[in-house]
Amino acid sequence: MKLAVFGEATVSLGGQLVPRVPANFLRIIVYLLLESPNHSVSRGKLAQVFWSDTDQAHASMNLRQSLARIRKFQEQYGLNLVQGDATYVYLNLSQVRAELLSIDLLEYLEFAQLGDIESVLSLAGLYTGDLLAHNEPQNSDFDEWLDVQRVKLRDDLITTLLRMVNQPVGVSIDEKRQCARKLIEIDPYQEVGYRTLMQTASQLGLIAKVERTFRECAKKLRDDLDVDPEEETIELYQQLLPKLSPATTRALILPQPAPPLVANGVEIQTPQSILATTQLEQNKKAGLPRVMVLYMPHNAADPMEQLAASLVDDITIGLCRLRTLSVVAPYTSKRVVTDSPIDSFEGLREQFGVNYAVDSKIVRLDGFCFLSVKLIDVATQEIVWAEKQKFDYVLPEQQYRQLSIRIILSVVSLIKKSELDRYNKLYQDPNAYYWYLIGKRDVDRFDLPKLRQARQAFKNSLTASPDFVPALSGIARTMQKEWLMLARSEKDILLEGEQVAKRAAPTDPDDERPLRELGTISMYLGKFDNSLEYFDQGESINPQHADLLADYADALTHYGDLHMALEKIEQAIQHNPLAPDYYYWVGAGTLHSLDRHTEAISFLEKMKNPRAAARLMAASWAMLGEKEKATEYRNYALVDSPTFRIDAWTKSVCLRVPEQRAKYEASLREAGFQ
Repeated sequence: MKLAVFGEATVSLGGQLVPRVPANFLRIIVYLLLESPNHSVSRGKLAQVFWSDTDQAHASMNLRQSLARIRKFQEQYGLNLVQGDATYVYLNLSQVRAELLSIDLLEYLEFAQLGDIESVLSLAGLYTGDLLAHNEPQNSDFDEWLDVQRVKLRDDLITTLLRMVNQPVGVSIDEKRQCARKLIEIDPYQEVGYRTLMQTASQLGLIAKVERTFRECAKKLRDDLDVDPEEETIELYQQLLPKLSPATTRALILPQPAPPLVANGVEIQTPQSILATTQLEQNKKAGLPRVMVLYMPHNAADPMEQLAASLVDDITIGLCRLRTLSVVAPYTSKRVVTDSPIDSFEGLREQFGVNYAVDSKIVRLDGFCFLSVKLIDVATQEIVWAEKQKFDYVLPEQQYRQLSIRIILSVVSLIKKSELDRYNKLYQDPNAYYWYLIGKRDVDRFDLPKLRQARQAFKNSLTASPDFVPALSGIARTMQKEWLMLARSEKDILLEGEQVAKRAAPTDPDDERPLRELGTISMYLGKFDNSLEYFDQGESINPQHADLLADYADALTHYGDLHMALEKIEQAIQHNPLAPDYYYWVGAGTLHSLDRHTEAISFLEKMKNPRAAARLMAASWAMLGEKEKATEYRNYALVDSPTFRIDAWTKSVCLRVPEQRAKYEASLREAGFQ
């Protein structure tokens, strides 16, 4: 059992939240842990602290009633934590020492005594928000006491994190990044955190990350406090990006008018002055197509134009998250529109190396407003794709978000197709990006020869560019999918895939794809906590990555958190409405485990190739009593995998909850599998 008192206080058993926890159960635990070295307080003092707004008799009665409810609750769940006698209330930590019970605050206090970097990172992980963040004040002394404890814990952790990010030796770059992120999460105005992220990003060659971090810092301070970053932050930024003039740096943080270019004396910086040489060489070697997103306003004062400009910014940032495109920063794109003498797509290609332009603007027709978006091949000036979407400032926020996602998915999909067609048509020398496209085309097919061809294509990509993270992630994916398709019991190929993904992850800490592969492989290896941690990290980097959400749903199903798994797969399908078969297979597996077999079959029938999931289809039909259908799909499954045996399968399948495994095994036997 786990008791969490940081952030939203919860009690969980086997990963499931325990309902109806007594109101003062966690409050009393927090008070006993922090107020007394031996975790014991007299009944009189406890009653006075918690019910200071009543007289002594009523306070004692309220304490007795509260302890009675806690005792009944503990008996129900096999707990003996909060104990009491005629004089004292105290904590019995025997179950904690036996590792049958964990309390995040107790672990936190133990780690706080150590002071090494590993302990500090553990503190950061445990601190998910203020103590009892949703505590409802009861006009008692406890409320004031809790406020003081919250501030003390928060300030102590900030001091500890500051010590770590400023420590010259003994703390790695990645550890400093983790401490800095937590520092900003706790106090978003701590510029030391932003400076640390800028420094470590520069050390890793992630110059675009330096710029993003500085922009984030400047925007937060400007929006919330109406102040500029400290001089130390500005100077560090200029030092890390020495080719940016002070005027350009200021333009990133101060609202600027749009006078003619010659009036402010600031030259538009080319992408080469913003990106590190190493990153440029890597992009060139990989052959990544370069994209610029342009928004052409008719009237900058028009509220609809302003709203559209914000949406286009969101689209640009979404594209910037991808590692298979090189995207011109929004700042430069805006300056091209407002200040640059460039008046043709040819000029974009010559000065900025742009291969594709996304041309967007507001169009008004028949009293309605539309956002017009075109994807243009700059070399040929051919319109690759065009779309008009109804656009209105009264639309729900979620609708704008979906529009942004849909445009991003369309642009990426069409650029990849166009680039692959270009290579095949012109017989250009293959490079990393070409081979990556070849591999990506086949990696999600449930076809073993195609899967192995995809792996070879990814290996060819690495020959051209050894650290191309998308290709490394692709190789890891082919390995875990091959293991899954062959229903192997040995896990050598999974372990090999894990090593490939671990090689990819540190190369670009802001790319979620290696984390996705590590999450999936860890799930198949039965390392469930590691798996969910990888997916948590990946989702925090890119919460709109639909494929990652689908894999996260699969991991949650294997972990046994079925309702959360269903939420994740539904989110994935919302982000990617024309979903691949894999999404429906994952969703059907979750629904089958929830005994919602009709819905599971409905999911599987949406697959282009339902036969790939024949075992699950047979099991679902069998549980509905449809023997003929179950036999049909069982036969398909045995043709595709004639050596399948339930006993061997149960040894290799990685479901954390035994009852879930037993349920699936029973449904397979019901379908006629041996």
